Amino acid sequence: MDQLLTNLWTRGGWFRAFTPPSSAANDDITSVQDELPKGAPILNVSSDILLLVGDYLDASELLCLKLACRSTYALFPQTYKTMPPSQKKQFLPLIEKDPLGRGTFYCAPCNKLHPFQQTTGPHSKLEDAGEKRKHSKCSGRDRFSPLNNPFGLSYAHARLAVNRHLYGAEHGIPLSNLCIEHSERRGMTTIKCSTSAKMMDGELFLQRTYVFAVAETDVADFRKCTGARDFKLCEHTSFFSGSSAFRQYIPELQKKPLTGGDDLVPCREATGSCGLCLMDYDITIEPCILADTNIKSWRIVIRATHQLGACRSPEDWKWARFTEACRQHLFFPNRPNRRGSAYNPGMVKKRWADDEMEACAVLDGREPNRGFFGLSFLN
Repeated sequence: MDQLLTNLWTRGGWFRAFTPPSSAANDDITSVQDELPKGAPILNVSSDILLLVGDYLDASELLCLKLACRSTYALFPQTYKTMPPSQKKQFLPLIEKDPLGRGTFYCAPCNKLHPFQQTTGPHSKLEDAGEKRKHSKCSGRDRFSPLNNPFGLSYAHARLAVNRHLYGAEHGIPLSNLCIEHSERRGMTTIKCSTSAKMMDGELFLQRTYVFAVAETDVADFRKCTGARDFKLCEHTSFFSGSSAFRQYIPELQKKPLTGGDDLVPCREATGSCGLCLMDYDITIEPCILADTNIKSWRIVIRATHQLGACRSPEDWKWARFTEACRQHLFFPNRPNRRGSAYNPGMVKKRWADDEMEACAVLDGREPNRGFFGLSFLN
């Protein structure tokens, strides 16, 4: 623990930030230096007051105040040669968002600070192989990778994306790192997967889009790809009913024409949702002709919108139901989940759509006409 405190203290803090540079011969530089504040503002407070403030702080907050500068480091007599895991769990996230924590993130499984690269992300080709091996024990399991849908988004990736939004560019990775494209083979067809990401109200949202085509002659075989050959939108919702232990599937893919036959039934943005995690989706099925082979087919587009939460803890139920890294039961859902929350079906999709409409309104120049607090009737 002493080594950790020494490393953090030597990396700089308020003392270095407010210490004026050495004098120079140039008069212009000297005049600028005279305008800089002398010393840290916190040192203008009496030591007795600082000690009184320290009496009201818990161990993690007091340690942060102790690391503010050399004077506060010497003022508070508390030493932390060893720190219980519970105190480290409170202290390290404070360092993570501090300027001292630039380039690091808090890893909840191992209760440590890890370095990261700006290119880090799911399916990242630029990550160092040694870094992957080093962090595989921490976040290897807690990632979004449903059946035959290996997106590979881990809790570390999600936390870093939110950190950048909350604390600045040097504390996390851009959302574009999460917006990747990949293809997955399923039976007779190939599913093209793409991702969009947003931050709304301090929470991370993802929209996964799946596009594929099924020839009319292959629809029957397509429906037979159940079990281990099926495809899941989330850990609970699969294409067909025989593959989900939670009996959640996409009914539009199982509907057949009233006239008989194995064809699909056309639909336009038919909606559905998961009853356990915060996932809403819409599906479009329409006839098409493949350009390469001129074969009559069905084009299927599924857009699944996920709400991952603030990603401040892997135990947050919004994230925990997203990955289901800890499965307590085989046929009973983990709790808490969506069924016991205030998130009704369609709310996640509506939140995403409302944000899109607000963005379009700003781009179209209609924002100034919205009135006070965004209410048009108050114009």
